[in-house]
Amino acid sequence: MTSRTEAEAAAEAAHRRSVYSRRAAMVLTIVVVTVLFVALPMRSYLRQQGDLDAARSELRRIEQDNDRLDARKQDLSSPDEVARIARRDYGLVHVGDESYSVLPPSTAGIVLPRAWPFDQIQSAVRAASGG
Repeated sequence: MTSRTEAEAAAEAAHRRSVYSRRAAMVLTIVVVTVLFVALPMRSYLRQQGDLDAARSELRRIEQDNDRLDARKQDLSSPDEVARIARRDYGLVHVGDESYSVLPPSTAGIVLPRAWPFDQIQSAVRAASGG
């Protein structure tokens, strides 16, 4: 009878190992499935959060640019500002005003060679040009 008891004990031990192996496989499967269904979407979620932060930052910059452009639009709708730009950029004046342009001296930028006869008149030209 001892052999039967040992055989039953061995069978019982083998059955326990089998049950333990199945439970371990089931737990491992659950862990893997959990990782697949939680970790991968979490990684995607975190990437999307980074993209969202970048988009919000760009939106703030664009809104600041829009505010600056709105202020410039308000400035340009003022007749005084338009007149100032017309005077500055295009040389326009009001009716009855006189416009003067101050030109540089006619000798400005002239470089004379250091050969005869130019070396003789160099000092006179420099004195006349104010340099």
